Amino acid sequence: MTEPERTPVRRRPRALVPAVIMAVLVLVGAGVGIWWFAFGPGHTVSAQPLAAGGSSAPPPPSRPHAAVPSSTLPSAVPDTSSAYDVGTCFDEAAGSGPGKVELDPVDCGSAQAVFVINKVVSTASDCDSDASVSYGQHGYEVPDETANVTYCASLVVPANDCFTLGGGTPIATAACGSGPNVVQVLSIEPAPNVGSACTDKTDPDVWFYQSPNSGQYACVSRPVVTATPTAPTAAPAG
Repeated sequence: MTEPERTPVRRRPRALVPAVIMAVLVLVGAGVGIWWFAFGPGHTVSAQPLAAGGSSAPPPPSRPHAAVPSSTLPSAVPDTSSAYDVGTCFDEAAGSGPGKVELDPVDCGSAQAVFVINKVVSTASDCDSDASVSYGQHGYEVPDETANVTYCASLVVPANDCFTLGGGTPIATAACGSGPNVVQVLSIEPAPNVGSACTDKTDPDVWFYQSPNSGQYACVSRPVVTATPTAPTAAPAG
């Protein structure tokens, strides 16, 4: 990064001050500086992103962490008046900054619908308050920075249809086979619990279908992982 141009500052001649007085002033100044930045008006706190499931560990690759952009700083109290309602279906569109997306509400019966909101909670960890339900593993936790809430959502894409997942792109329905980050809903299967779902599939990504209490689960293929190219090896001199 190029350093900005700086305007030279003329320094005043140093006054002759006894060493003891100077040392006292330095100590006083240091104490004021510590108070200013630690407790006073100069204190700032950098917001830390919350990983899916409310832990410090990064979310699994198949559960991207989205952030709905905000035109203002989020308030400390959830603003449910600006939040989307339970039962709202949506896909995603590109947001105003890197890593940001915008939720695009759509009709739940339309071909564009990818998720449906099951719960609106204060934080992502509240999505998993029930020990038997993990949206972090089998659903989608979407923090809304404008309303200062988190949506706990389930998949609504029907069997045999496809959608984008991962690769830094918004999640939306897509033509099957149109890209490495396009996954397919292989089937919708009834099961007594998530551990019993999709056992007839090889390494499926199991999602809640419509809600964790529907008794149905979506068996989804996983994104294609592109191998990291191997660095070329120099030929021996000879």
